[in-house]
Amino acid sequence: MNERDTTLLAYFTTAINPTLTPLTGDQSHLAQKYWVTISFSHSGFLHALLCLASLQLAVAQPHRSRVLLERFMHHRVSAIAQVQSALSETGPGSRALSDENVATVFQLLCIEENLILHAGDDSGLAASDPAWRHLQPDRTQREAHLKGLKRMLSLRGGLEGLGEMRGLQAFVIRWVCTSLACRLAFSLPGEKDRGGRLMYVPENRNELDAMRFEDQTFAASKLLPRGLLGRLYNYPASSPFYLGVSVMADACARVGMDPALVRHVRTVDCLMKDAMSWYFAGESYQWDALDVQNLLSIGMGELIRWNLENEASLSAAENVTAMCLFLFIFFVGNGAHAACSPLPGVMPRMRQHFRDPLLRRTLQAAGIDTWVGFLLLIASSQNPASEEYYFRYNIEILAARSPRVRTFDDYKATLLTGVWTPVIEPHAMKAWEEIQGPLDMVRNEDARDPGVIKSVTRPRPKDAHVKPTIPMSNPYATSHMKMVFSAEKENMPIGVIE
Repeated sequence: MNERDTTLLAYFTTAINPTLTPLTGDQSHLAQKYWVTISFSHSGFLHALLCLASLQLAVAQPHRSRVLLERFMHHRVSAIAQVQSALSETGPGSRALSDENVATVFQLLCIEENLILHAGDDSGLAASDPAWRHLQPDRTQREAHLKGLKRMLSLRGGLEGLGEMRGLQAFVIRWVCTSLACRLAFSLPGEKDRGGRLMYVPENRNELDAMRFEDQTFAASKLLPRGLLGRLYNYPASSPFYLGVSVMADACARVGMDPALVRHVRTVDCLMKDAMSWYFAGESYQWDALDVQNLLSIGMGELIRWNLENEASLSAAENVTAMCLFLFIFFVGNGAHAACSPLPGVMPRMRQHFRDPLLRRTLQAAGIDTWVGFLLLIASSQNPASEEYYFRYNIEILAARSPRVRTFDDYKATLLTGVWTPVIEPHAMKAWEEIQGPLDMVRNEDARDPGVIKSVTRPRPKDAHVKPTIPMSNPYATSHMKMVFSAEKENMPIGVIE
């Protein structure tokens, strides 16, 4: 390995490794053990890894794009050549379906998605260096890698067959599940609301790309076989919390919600408790960080697929509850689990169900109306078309609540009927800070007067929030590398490529 590639590998280890397990935080040692170290014994795998590193570093350091993109092209061509060589082998000892060859194809798929995210004339990078203008995304190549990956996994017996290469299994699981998040977030052109309009119109290039691909990535969800949570982990039965009380599951069952949804609620409740137990117990817990991420990813994926397949037959309350469970997992992951942010698309989708006059009554009967309102409040902060609506919804239900909600502790107590974890508490504190003043104002007026509620506006945050772009859903697109390694942070001890 030459000096330039050594620098790329150091960049991957320093800047990219910590982002590979977003739900469980920086678990670089696991990514190093189950991903990077394995690449040293397989040239195609290593070429793909260095190809990705050179692309991300070129984005972070556009003034060095030319030499970095030369390395990118070299490693991409070399990785593809190694895959083709392995696929041509037959008989005993063939590398065609080896863990390393599957991992190389998966990385090539991720690389094409990163090109869609970063390259192109409208990305801004083309203007910084002509080298970017010659590096256009190849959507046909992406489709070929996706088709090849699905075929290879099918011949390997599905995701269960990747158990000996835990890093690959975890990253493919996460990719498939976040692809399902794209499906929930972006409406296809055929899906329209009652007024004949699209429920959500993408607003930037990345959102458009995500919408164009979401039908294909949804097809990839077939890589997530039904019952995988049970087959891989005997979950949720294997959770020590499974036989315990689930307040939200019992409440949903009491008001007659779909039994399958009740099971999903209980599963998510167990997932939150297991994740916290792992956090405090560390290596002594029955699952490690990759296991916890798999559990949360599969749990989210199965929930989304069930919701999408049954959306038309579910009541408004059931649809809203299912989508709020998804949002809850999203926020527990600090917004990093679904690299494709679900917020812009889910909010208008949710509004369709709020037209149902029975919705609020059912949520109130289950005791989860405040929990739903809280999640929609923090989720709608990135959707100007919905944030005032959901803010007023929160004020309305809290103003009508008896006994009165006067303090943060009172407010938090109303949220505990839903699935909960201490990780989400900072969001609740921020929500209460926004709600408290307008809530007191409404109480001083006649809260039964609709005009009073309509006059309430959401306080503007002190620091203006910039709406994030929507990257594609693969493990290498969790965060924009400019936030990790940029021209302003070139004193990081990993060297630069000249």
